[in-house]
Amino acid sequence: MDKSRGRFSWARILDFAPQLLLVVIVAVAAVVDPRIIAAANMVDVLVQATPIALVALGAMVVLVSGGIDFSPAYGVSLCSVLIGATLLSGGSLIEAMVWGIGGGVVLGLFNGLVIGVLGIPPFVTTFASLTIVQGLTLLLATETLIVQNPTLDALGSGSFGPVPIAVLVVGLVSALVVGVVRYTRFGLRSYALGSNAEAARLSGVPMVRQQVLIYVFSGLMTALAAVLLVGRVSIIAPNIGGISLLLDAITATVIGGTSIFGGRGSVGGTLTGAVIVSLVTNILRVLGVDPSSQEFFKGAIIIVALSAEAGFRALQNRASSAGTR
Repeated sequence: MDKSRGRFSWARILDFAPQLLLVVIVAVAAVVDPRIIAAANMVDVLVQATPIALVALGAMVVLVSGGIDFSPAYGVSLCSVLIGATLLSGGSLIEAMVWGIGGGVVLGLFNGLVIGVLGIPPFVTTFASLTIVQGLTLLLATETLIVQNPTLDALGSGSFGPVPIAVLVVGLVSALVVGVVRYTRFGLRSYALGSNAEAARLSGVPMVRQQVLIYVFSGLMTALAAVLLVGRVSIIAPNIGGISLLLDAITATVIGGTSIFGGRGSVGGTLTGAVIVSLVTNILRVLGVDPSSQEFFKGAIIIVALSAEAGFRALQNRASSAGTR
């Protein structure tokens, strides 16, 4: 009985590690500078976390399947440019959304087909597509332009009562993603692929189609992040999003408990990770840390999170081994 309790305790600690870490960071922030946990600042933290959360949800599904996707770094930029260019040329918001979301889906389709059909590793494929998309974005947008659309502005920076609309949008998307990853073949097959690709293939999982769907999903989340970003900043530029947003998203997924080796990850943990990344960035800004140094701290957070995961897993495996004796 005691051994079973030990195994359960370690599993529970690992499951709620992101939330516990968030509580610790909030407590430390309150001691360092009470302004950080003021209501207005925390709302800003949540708004800043929204594009990170959307890209991170796409990254979570890709990592769960055993893959990796670098293309959102400039995929967000490309989708933003497509949205802004359509509006500036006189197109409607619906047309702009079709172009922006379509751009993200096509990017994911390209990655999925190259990986699934040609068998080129995800690392190589998505790094190459990142470079291609960066070049295409620079070709389409040679300067920063202002984009104003009331509906888009409301999505990015408006509020419904005290709650930012962007936060509500991410909440709705997250609820849909929970349903998809838990209760559909797509979700179950993604976890199966990351846990044991060969076993998944032998059990009848259509490997190519699944790879395509996984990266299309990542592209869709990339495009939705672009919509919120354009609505919030009201500009289109070739450097909107960029490597910094990708690093934030990957950091959020890792902190949220998604395994870089595949087979494990949760929506709740990923969302918590996005809030943690946004909060840490906010704390560093309040403390006056140079922006160039912030990336160092984010990289350090990834190392700490991976080390903590390895430690917890080792203790959990030890407890499980002891329970079987």
